[in-house]
Amino acid sequence: MTRAPRLPDSAAPAADGARPLRPLDFPLHGAQLIEASAGTGKTWTIAALYLRLVLGHGLAGSDPQTATAYPGGPLLPGQILVMTFTRAATRELSDRIRARLLEAARAFRAADEEGAPAPADPLLAGLLQAYPEPAARIRAAWRLAQAAEAMDESAIHTIDAWCQRMLREHAFDSGSLFDEELVPDEAELLAQAARDYWRQQVYPLDDAALGEVLKVWSGVPALLEDARQLLALPPEVLDPDDRPVPALRGLLTERAQALRPLMQQAGAQLDTLAQWLLAEMETRPRDWDGRSFKPAQVRDWLERLQAWARAEDSPDGVPLHLPDLGSGKDRGPRTHWFTVTGLQAVRNAKAGPLGATPPCLDWWQQVLDTYDGLPPLAVGLRQAAARAMARRLADFKRQRGQFGFADLQQRLAAALAGPAGARLRHRIVTQTPVALIDEFQDTSALQFGLFDALYGVTREAVGAGQEPAAPATALLLIGDPKQSIYRFRGADIDSYLRTRAATAGHHHRLDTNHRSTTAVVEAVNSLFGRGQAVCPAGAFDYRPPGGGDDPLPFQPVRARGRAEVLGHAHAPLPALTVVHTLAPARGEPLRRAYAERCAAQVVAWLNAPDLGFRPAAGGPGPLPAGVPAWQRLRPADIAILVRTGTEAAAVRRALAARQVASVFLSDRDSVLASPEAADLLLWLQAVAEPQDVRRVRTALATRLAGLELAELVRLAEDDDLFDQRAELLRALHQVWRTQGVLPMLRQTLHRLDLPARWLAQPGGERPLTNLLHLAELLQSASRTVEGEQALIRWLALQREALAQGQTPGGDDALVRLESDADLVKVVTIHKSKGLEYPVVMLPFATLFRPVEARGTRHLLRAGADGRPELVLDPDVDDLAAADRERLREDLRLCYVALTRASHALWLGVAAVQQGQAGEVRVHRSALGHLLTGGQPVDGAGLGQALADWAAACPQVVLQPAAAPEA
Repeated sequence: MTRAPRLPDSAAPAADGARPLRPLDFPLHGAQLIEASAGTGKTWTIAALYLRLVLGHGLAGSDPQTATAYPGGPLLPGQILVMTFTRAATRELSDRIRARLLEAARAFRAADEEGAPAPADPLLAGLLQAYPEPAARIRAAWRLAQAAEAMDESAIHTIDAWCQRMLREHAFDSGSLFDEELVPDEAELLAQAARDYWRQQVYPLDDAALGEVLKVWSGVPALLEDARQLLALPPEVLDPDDRPVPALRGLLTERAQALRPLMQQAGAQLDTLAQWLLAEMETRPRDWDGRSFKPAQVRDWLERLQAWARAEDSPDGVPLHLPDLGSGKDRGPRTHWFTVTGLQAVRNAKAGPLGATPPCLDWWQQVLDTYDGLPPLAVGLRQAAARAMARRLADFKRQRGQFGFADLQQRLAAALAGPAGARLRHRIVTQTPVALIDEFQDTSALQFGLFDALYGVTREAVGAGQEPAAPATALLLIGDPKQSIYRFRGADIDSYLRTRAATAGHHHRLDTNHRSTTAVVEAVNSLFGRGQAVCPAGAFDYRPPGGGDDPLPFQPVRARGRAEVLGHAHAPLPALTVVHTLAPARGEPLRRAYAERCAAQVVAWLNAPDLGFRPAAGGPGPLPAGVPAWQRLRPADIAILVRTGTEAAAVRRALAARQVASVFLSDRDSVLASPEAADLLLWLQAVAEPQDVRRVRTALATRLAGLELAELVRLAEDDDLFDQRAELLRALHQVWRTQGVLPMLRQTLHRLDLPARWLAQPGGERPLTNLLHLAELLQSASRTVEGEQALIRWLALQREALAQGQTPGGDDALVRLESDADLVKVVTIHKSKGLEYPVVMLPFATLFRPVEARGTRHLLRAGADGRPELVLDPDVDDLAAADRERLREDLRLCYVALTRASHALWLGVAAVQQGQAGEVRVHRSALGHLLTGGQPVDGAGLGQALADWAAACPQVVLQPAAAPEA
């Protein structure tokens, strides 16, 4: 049951200048930033401010320091833009606001009834005090009721839906066509662009040039995957200056021409080098390191250099890369040994310096410097291909009158920056003069630019002052930078921090947690408060060197507390339990061990007959109506939070071994990747062509058909039996043709008795849910494609796109919860955001994935002007900066995970080893960073940090555990 937050008692500013938000006095004008920590009533606050905007509530006046009302008077729902980032959130917000409007309307109507009690909700009581006259209350009740009825026309949208609506409704000013088609999935268009590029650019190459290209991409699939990742970047990063795209052959020729003047001397210079060096080694053999610089080895290396310089297999007769002669310990690449400095390093210490050296050594040094100064060839090839494919994709969409979700925001931004931008801005803000942006911490740089252009956050709005009738505007930004965890979707916390700086003096905080018990709030406060104190850059790693202002500090929140407590008959459950292993161990043994410990703890809790929820002594209020005075802990009260599918699988295996049923919730797993999707594709192919014996036999061998091996053998031997089975597919084919794919699949379920068969097996809900989900997706797709084969091709393409790392289907294809039964929930941290669980377990709290050179094909780094730059050949410094960004996001993920719990937390902490040397690197995990201040520690150091934390916070309980088996 949702509880109404108490209104703050005072408006004393916090250390960072933000004031506690008072919803009745909040200024509804200008740009205001609301920072809402986890569990502090963000949705309740949005609904409260919405009520005030509908009523026109607040103090009017021209002084922005004292005025609190929106200057334009009462608003209708269609005039208040509320924006959030998922469709589910828009539905929830709409329902909550509608319910709040109706509740307020009832309160205003009942206010003057004789004997009517005053509202228990302090917000409604405060609003009633602002309208003491009966006539004013009648008007307010009418306005609230009308607004509730008009919620179907409200402007509550996701960012994409809003952009699409603005482009369509203002087509003349935005330059949009009336008959354009939104294409949710651009995978096929991108694949066509890749094939076209390969045909145009790669097919004409000669063998030598083709060899260079194949070093970068093995074929079209590799090109497509590389381009897909790069095209996901903002256009201004991938193609910052819109210059012409060079051809692949041109890039190879350009590099060869840059090297040709130097390499024309290669044959003679290398011959001279070989003659001189081998003679020197023969004359004075004791002067050289006989272990790493033997004459036979040197002769071989020089011969390889001479073969390399002949460039028989290189485009344009010039070698485009330095040869690979290997490396020597502590001496770098062997190619660099044939310089004055390099040869001195391979001489014996007693030999003294080299005497006079021939000019060929200086020439070779110049060769090395020239090649080392050139960017890697792969960088130019990859960037040119991605830019060319991006433009080809844009041409496809323009020619076909299509656009994708990614285009919506870019096109609206371009329209606002275009010649009709001032008029477009005026019409949009006239339509919705007030905007409430929810989850603002997850805004991308492009999205922030849209709000800035319309409502003028960090600069003057587009066209401001050019339209005399433009209304007053208000932009209310609501979010929590500590919960910015969607960088992989484009969320840009730097945009939030810039907004924070631009709105200085207009910051408000929701500083009371209404979700968790006081003990849990104190435990989380203590951890991040420790991090804020001991980490040089603060708890979230943003404080600048030298002790400047921290743009993202941790501010502890107050706790309202809970009306119930979770515990045994004799004592409450500890707020935060840390099960720790101090013996160094690697990731996989730790994953297995902590999955087992987590599962064992779940069993122990569920088997405890006296563990449950009881009324809390001194709680903030009575239990909600209908809630029993004692309620035993149920499996559904427990959530185990993980980062990856591998961690989830480990936990679920451990739970299943103990006969504990669980369900996995992820925001990344697609139903299109499920085994049921693979089987369904084969089944559809057979149903579409029931006369094809090979397809029918393949379909009957799937898990969907569920035939035993012995029956499959009989089908292969008995034609009559096979015909009986094939008859089912022929009947289903007729249903598909006459009624559609969904009735056919429901007939499949019935004819194969799949529900009964699957639900009789452990975990049978999962395949049944997946199949029903796939049936819905196919039915939806059947409206856009024509015929059985087209629908089969659609499903095949969706699976191919998924295999290439794309996300076909978007949120609609995410795996659904398979059961509402009383099951333990295994949830990714990303999926858990915004949710609440009585007990939260993080068995892998100190495991992390560092950014390393292997597997990192591109990075973004901040340029000199602060804008992101694309790096396709990251060096050590780039990787270190990227790993720091990884740590920052891990710290925010840690905060999100810990603030999901209402009653108890259970953490698995270990001295994690990584690297070939087996170093303990727990300090590079988020939790380890907060405990150790980011300083390297061994197992004993980790134990001391845990002991210090527990000593400072009595809500933290430490439980040592045995080292995991290797």
